[in-house]
Amino acid sequence: MTAGPAAVIDRVTLVVSDLDRAEDDYVRTFGCRVEHRGDIDPALVRVLCIRRARGRRSLLRLGRERIELLEFTEMAGRPYPLGSTSTDLWFQHMAIVVTDMRRAYLRVMANRRFRPISRNGPVRLPDDSGGVMAFKFRDQDGHPLELLAFPEGDVPGSWRTGNGSGSFVGVDHTAIAVSDSARSARFFGSVFGFRAAGRTENRGPEQADLDDVDDVHVSVTRLSADLPAPRMELLDYHVGTRRPIPHDTASNDIVATHSVVRVASLDATAAALARRGTPLARDDLMILHGGIRAALVTGPDGHRFLAEEQAVPGLRRSRGVLAHVTHQPGDVVGD
Repeated sequence: MTAGPAAVIDRVTLVVSDLDRAEDDYVRTFGCRVEHRGDIDPALVRVLCIRRARGRRSLLRLGRERIELLEFTEMAGRPYPLGSTSTDLWFQHMAIVVTDMRRAYLRVMANRRFRPISRNGPVRLPDDSGGVMAFKFRDQDGHPLELLAFPEGDVPGSWRTGNGSGSFVGVDHTAIAVSDSARSARFFGSVFGFRAAGRTENRGPEQADLDDVDDVHVSVTRLSADLPAPRMELLDYHVGTRRPIPHDTASNDIVATHSVVRVASLDATAAALARRGTPLARDDLMILHGGIRAALVTGPDGHRFLAEEQAVPGLRRSRGVLAHVTHQPGDVVGD
């Protein structure tokens, strides 16, 4: 497998129905701080929603990681699908590292807009599944989240010096449900350079309680453990509904969580996709505020990723794979 260009996950983006309410929940419950608030970049709205609309954006920081909330105030999308489980392929969660699981759990459950996924509160997974304490729940809009506490004496170095607020330290990873671990690992390796960094087979009563799925068996593949958080995990469930992402899912639907990936070269990313036989279309491309080139990338199971080219001051962009793409007047806009 040929590794693609170096990339990191910059932030995880959630589509919300009410920005003020969601922001309040994340600030008051987790201790996030608001880094920026404004309108969604019209160029991004055009690509996400096909036609022009309006939207608001809140960029939050929890420790060193960032969470982005988007509300489409015009042309709002559909709510999160009822009856969803971790096994459905539209599943994508954020795992928030906590220092005191009991305290964090009680704080989450004190927010009546949050509701549990896990059956009996926090669960300690067996050592062969990581030995962590975990608890899954949903926010007001249905987005799945996870609290994650590492065993005492086995806390990764990056989390020993976390600078989050109180019990909530930061975002360790985002995990997506996939239909084929090997296929997805090849995709992320070739397009973003995210290499597989270990796999566990999680099953048993503890995992069943955590996911609220009977007789559960899930293959968990970690990607690029050497990169800074948040990293990515692949969840390949072998049981459950495993429903595919509907073809008519729109980027303004509440279920359309996506990761924003910073890439060194958008041309290299486009070339990697072309080699895979899935070239970028003109409608996938945009120029954001500040002249940042970006593209909407779709994974093997339909998960979306916004690839943003990391700007290098004073360096003129080369005319490569994307040089033929032109943009409409007004695509470069301010906040």
